[in-house]
Amino acid sequence: MKKTIFLGLAMLFATLSFAQNNHRPAEVFLEIVNPGKYNVYLDEELVSSSNGRFRFYDVYNSAPILSIIQGNTAMLKQEITVTPEQRLVLKLEGNELTTLKQMNIFRNRQYALDDFDGYTGDYNTGIVPPIKPQPDPYYRLLSPEAFQEFYTGYKKSSFDSERVRLINAISKNASFSSSQSKLILKTFTFDEERLKISKILYQTVVDPQNYFTIAETFEFPYYKDEFLKYLEKQ
Repeated sequence: MKKTIFLGLAMLFATLSFAQNNHRPAEVFLEIVNPGKYNVYLDEELVSSSNGRFRFYDVYNSAPILSIIQGNTAMLKQEITVTPEQRLVLKLEGNELTTLKQMNIFRNRQYALDDFDGYTGDYNTGIVPPIKPQPDPYYRLLSPEAFQEFYTGYKKSSFDSERVRLINAISKNASFSSSQSKLILKTFTFDEERLKISKILYQTVVDPQNYFTIAETFEFPYYKDEFLKYLEKQ
């Protein structure tokens, strides 16, 4: 009879021990706000620190006892609950223990945490988002017929200010090529205005690799140099 009772108790303790010990480790990090030197135990493991941060790795017990001692005074003794493959970040302020964060240790099978309470790098779910199709750069380009119609009305403008308004209006919904831009810029009277508009046209030009050809539309070397400097910075 005694053997049966002893065997039953042994099996019960073994079952409880198995229930409390995980096959995958967790982590427990603690921040103590109150200044001072502390000794912190998690079950039998001791960590000492004077900077207020304590780190316990490879925690297999799902319900360890956390003990916080300052000098000869026990500040706290409390059972906590941890989850396998998660880091539990706690904070002690005054006598109150709170949970700051609970984070997954691994992401995409790689260790993903920094040295306290953050993730390293950007979150990556491992799911590749669909690539958004990019429009053909020429989809906004005016057709030769449309450009000719625009250009005919454009040349009838007597002042540079009128031409600027037309360019701004058409640029909201359409783009020009470098060769079309060259024709447009040649109609301006002053290099100063020509330089200003050349920068506006460049923002939506469909073939920026050819835009250097615009340089020959400038009459004065100074504005030509300013234009080339602008291109160098793009």
